[in-house]
Amino acid sequence: MNHHSLTFFSKELLLLLLALLVLSLWRYHILSHMADSSLYVDEAQYWFWSQHLDFGFYSKPPVIALIIFATTNVCGEGETCIRLGSVVIYPLTSLLIYASASFLFNRRIGLVSALVFITLPAVSLSSLIISTDIALFFFWALAFYAFLRAMDSNAWHWWLLVGFAGGMGMESKYTMGIFAFSVFAYLLTTKRLSFLANLRLWTATGLALMLWLPNLWWNAQHDYITFVHTSEISAFDTRLFHWDELGNFLLGQGLVFGPVLFVLFLIFSVKKTSKHTALLMSFSWMFLGIIILQAFLGRANANWAAPAYVSASILVTAALLQQHRIRLLIIAVAINLSLAVVIYYPQTVLKLTGYNLTSKTDLRKRLRGWRDIGAQYKIIQARYPQAILLGTDRTLLSHLVYHAKPKQVMTWNPQQKIRHHYDLHAMLKNPIQDQKFLLVTDEPLPQAIRESFQQIEALTPLNVQVYHDLKRHYQVYLLHDFNGYSS
Repeated sequence: MNHHSLTFFSKELLLLLLALLVLSLWRYHILSHMADSSLYVDEAQYWFWSQHLDFGFYSKPPVIALIIFATTNVCGEGETCIRLGSVVIYPLTSLLIYASASFLFNRRIGLVSALVFITLPAVSLSSLIISTDIALFFFWALAFYAFLRAMDSNAWHWWLLVGFAGGMGMESKYTMGIFAFSVFAYLLTTKRLSFLANLRLWTATGLALMLWLPNLWWNAQHDYITFVHTSEISAFDTRLFHWDELGNFLLGQGLVFGPVLFVLFLIFSVKKTSKHTALLMSFSWMFLGIIILQAFLGRANANWAAPAYVSASILVTAALLQQHRIRLLIIAVAINLSLAVVIYYPQTVLKLTGYNLTSKTDLRKRLRGWRDIGAQYKIIQARYPQAILLGTDRTLLSHLVYHAKPKQVMTWNPQQKIRHHYDLHAMLKNPIQDQKFLLVTDEPLPQAIRESFQQIEALTPLNVQVYHDLKRHYQVYLLHDFNGYSS
C-alpha cells in the first residue's frame, strides 16, 4: 500500500474539491428549480419520520430520518432542503474514495476515481432525491477506507472506525451487512484467514452490533416489521428462477455505473490488473453477486447493489490509468455526464429530439400534481380544522401529510393488517364519537365505510390534470363518528 500518498494538501485534492464544489452547486441549482416537482412518496414518508424520530420505522432503519431532521432544522421544510443531504453527503463519499484510492495506488488515481464516482449516472440521479442509499454509500466508503488502514497498521483507532461505520451503515440500510461477507471474501481469496483471530477485528464487529442494537430492539418491539417488509419486497415466490428479473437487473447496472464503465468493470474483473484486484473485487463482486442471486430468485431493483461501485470505481480507474488508456476513460465519463444532462434537463433534451414531455416520456411524472392536490385539500381542511385525515393509500397519505400538514392522520384498515408506516402508528381501531374525519380516496366508497360512520357527506373532489392522459382525481368525504368496523 502507498504510505506516502496521504499528505493532506496536494494539487489533486484541491482539484477534487473544486470539481466537487462545481458539481454540487450545479446539482443544488437543479434541485431548487424543479418546477412542479413535489417529493417522491418515499421522500414524503421519510420527512414524516423526521418529525417523529424513533429507533426504527416500518420499512427502514433511522438514519434517513436523522439526515432530514438535520437539514430541515437548518433551512426549513421545502423540497430542496429535505433533499439537501444528498448534495452534501455524496461529495464526502467521493473524498473517502479519493483517500482509499490514494492509499492503495497514488493521488492521481485517487483524484480520477473520486471524479468517476461522483459522475456515475446513479449518483447523478440520486443527488436529486433523498434516499437511504446516500448514507449507505457514505458509511460503506468510510468502512472501506478504515478497513484498508486497519489491515495495514492494526491500529485500534482504525478498527474502531470500521466498527463505527459498520454500525451506522446498518442503521442506514441493512445491506451494509454485506460488508462483513466482503471482508471474509478478501481474507479467503488472499489466504489471510488467520486474521480472523485478531481481537481488534472482533472488537470492531462488537461495536457495529452495539450501534445497531437500538434498531434491533425497536424491531423486537414491533414484531420485526422492517425485516418482514424487506423480505416481502424481495418477492420470493413459487417460481424458482426469474430470468426476466435477472436480465433487467444486469441491464440496469449499465445505467447505474454507466454503460462503458460497466463493460470495462466486467473485463477488468477477469484480468488481474494490479496487486489490489482481489481486494477491490471482494468489495464489489460480493455485493453484486448477492443482489444478482436475489434478482434471479425473486426481484431486485437496479440500485440495490450500488455500493459495489465504490471499489469498482477504483478498480476500473486504476486499470485504465496504469494502461495509459486516458481516451477511453474520458469517453466513459463523458457518456455518464451526458446521461446526467438527460436526467437534469429532460424537457430541453426531448424538445431537441422533436418530442414533448408526456406521461410516457416524463421520468418525473410521479412527482407532478401533488402540490396542487395538497393545496386543494388544504382549503377543505381549513373548513374542518379538527377533522382527522383518513386514508387507505400510503402514496396519497404521504403527499397530503407533507403538503397539508393535518393535525392528525389515521388509516382505514378493516383487515387490521400492517401495510405501511401509517398503519403501524395511526390505524383506526376503536369507535370514536364526536369526531369528524376527512376521507380522501380514488376508489368508490365501500359499503363497509357507509355502515361504520354515523353520517357521510361528499365534498368537493381534488382534481389535477397533469397530462392529457394522466389525471389525479380523488373524492373527499366528511365522515361523522366512527362506530367501529362493520362485521
